Amino acid sequence: MNPFSPFRLLIALIALASAQGADTPPLLLISMDGFRWDYAALHPADTPNLRALIAAGTAARALIPVYPTNTFPNHYSIVTGLYPSHHGIINNDFFDPGTSEYFRYNRAASVQKNIWWGGEPIWVTARQQGLKSASSFWVGSEAEIKGVRPDFWKPYDSLVPFEKRFEELFSWLALPAAQRPAVIAFYLEETNSVGHKRGPDSPELAAVVKRVDDHLGAIIARAGAEGIALNFVIVSDHGMTPISTERIVILDACIDPKSVQIDFDGPVAGLRPLAGDVASLLKALAPLRHAKAYGTEDLPARFHVTANPRNPAVWIVPDEGWEIYTRAKVDSFPKAFNKGDHGYDPAFTSMHGIFVASGPSFKAGVVVDPVENIHIYNLLCAALKLQPAPNDGDDRLVRAALK
Repeated sequence: MNPFSPFRLLIALIALASAQGADTPPLLLISMDGFRWDYAALHPADTPNLRALIAAGTAARALIPVYPTNTFPNHYSIVTGLYPSHHGIINNDFFDPGTSEYFRYNRAASVQKNIWWGGEPIWVTARQQGLKSASSFWVGSEAEIKGVRPDFWKPYDSLVPFEKRFEELFSWLALPAAQRPAVIAFYLEETNSVGHKRGPDSPELAAVVKRVDDHLGAIIARAGAEGIALNFVIVSDHGMTPISTERIVILDACIDPKSVQIDFDGPVAGLRPLAGDVASLLKALAPLRHAKAYGTEDLPARFHVTANPRNPAVWIVPDEGWEIYTRAKVDSFPKAFNKGDHGYDPAFTSMHGIFVASGPSFKAGVVVDPVENIHIYNLLCAALKLQPAPNDGDDRLVRAALK
């Protein structure tokens, strides 16, 4: 084995932390957006750093996302331990009838407004219990939640390259102990953006898997060079499945789109009948092929979609790889239609992500069965010796992963 391999370096860092009697090493929570559960196995030569973290720590066979399996609800569930109906971010875009406002994931006016964000994310838990926290573009960190933001944060900017994020990360880790963040949420979006544009089975996706693994390797190597023992928790928010213009459910086939308010569409659709007649809308949508319409209360229990006024009255759940749009919206699409998407039923393995906990505080060589991401928050709190806020998770990952 190469003496400078990622695995050897990780073991050396863990041994260093033990020899120094490290109490609570900084916790680095890294999201690799859209990194499907099987990408490391499909691209073993391109993922030596991720596989080193897995070998030196505790990993799940897959990470099961919340529904819908989209970026914003899942990132926020990971850091709060709550299902979307409980923390309020029910999708990337949605409507709040109490304020008559739309939440738009890509608008600063939405993401920085505290009324949208319920629950208590890990950076708030840390600050309320006397620890410093930081976020490099994690969902929710731009808003003041419970009167608190991370000690270090910035508005999301996809144009900021990894190299700049990397230097900022190590500037935080170089701070004196009293000022250094105890928990850092760090976000990498490349696998998601390429998975959408080129598809999960494309050569371009394989190349970006290598690039993201190289990012991990750079962090591991820099931490080793500077003698910084880190606890890593590596996650993804969802997976990815192929889509096509040949697999689109057209709403106009069953209803007049002008008769409903469409809160969101795509891999899941949310409708509110303008006349308020939910039963008639469900009846009209019954002939849909490759999709099924549900009243909110009739959705599968595994979706955990419960009472919240932000949940639309009617949800349309398509078959895997099918999208739901109006004819007018389809006609407005550019010719370069995406080749991959997510947001589907969490029971589809294509929607599953990754979970790895590796570092001085975590057990080595442990593999657990697929686990829901709502259990991660309690593990983060336990690793930081924090009292968790009320949440929907339990201690299964704490028992499985924490030394």
